[in-house]
Amino acid sequence: MNYSTDGEKVRAFALEVTVDNGFRIASVFDYKRGESNAASPGYGIFPGSFRTSLNPAEINWIEPNYSPVASTNDPDGAGTGVGTNKVILEMGTLYPTDAPEANKPGTSGTLCRLVIDPNRACTPADCNLTFAVNTLRGGVVLTDGSTVVPTVVKTAKFSFPDKFPCWSPYTLQYNQWLDVFRPDCWAGICAADGNFWDDQCYGDADAKYQGGSRYRVYTSDYNKLVANWKKKATSLKVADDACADVDHKYQGGSKYRVYTSDYNILVANWKKKATQLQGAPCPQP
Repeated sequence: MNYSTDGEKVRAFALEVTVDNGFRIASVFDYKRGESNAASPGYGIFPGSFRTSLNPAEINWIEPNYSPVASTNDPDGAGTGVGTNKVILEMGTLYPTDAPEANKPGTSGTLCRLVIDPNRACTPADCNLTFAVNTLRGGVVLTDGSTVVPTVVKTAKFSFPDKFPCWSPYTLQYNQWLDVFRPDCWAGICAADGNFWDDQCYGDADAKYQGGSRYRVYTSDYNKLVANWKKKATSLKVADDACADVDHKYQGGSKYRVYTSDYNILVANWKKKATQLQGAPCPQP
């Protein structure tokens, strides 16, 4: 999410970002934290989160809960936040006063990045991404204390091609998916048994229940992993082979698609049933 001015210096942004068509905002990331300076200029002061997440006596800018996303407990925060279709962002800047012009953020730059999640939209889908000011929190405030209304409030159209992604942990892995021949198992597409193949990232390489106990991760998954052991992307001749790549990553200098990290995930979930995997975070980067 970028900003650009006609030369004015902005002190703070209060913005609302909304998506439609059943999509949601799965993550807000890649934002600056802390004071602005010549070496690292930007908007790293988040007033609401500063109040609730940081200890003023011992400020830790890398505190995991320190975020520009407004709290759902705030008067205008109900129903918003990561995981919904709307986030409210408040981002300000503080800088040393001995050389303010050198330490201020520039007239253009990047505020943050967003992951937009189609939330099981397992067919090609579009959504509108809308940016607007939040007037309750001050909108866009210049360094002289005045406020402005942006001349352009953008609505961008976001397209998700093919059948991917269907589940938020995979949203950033589209190119990886293309590299291994677009396997349905990565994308949460319905498997032959009528269930979403949500368990592949835990080691369920064949999308099947197995045995009277209906294990999702068991010997047939292990056999598929062994059959594709140390294979590279170019060696995974069919998409089905890539289902053994349960961590969706290259590994080692040889860039193996199926290797020890996949094995470790499978072992960690050995003989687990679907109910034991549901709701657990996928072991993805």
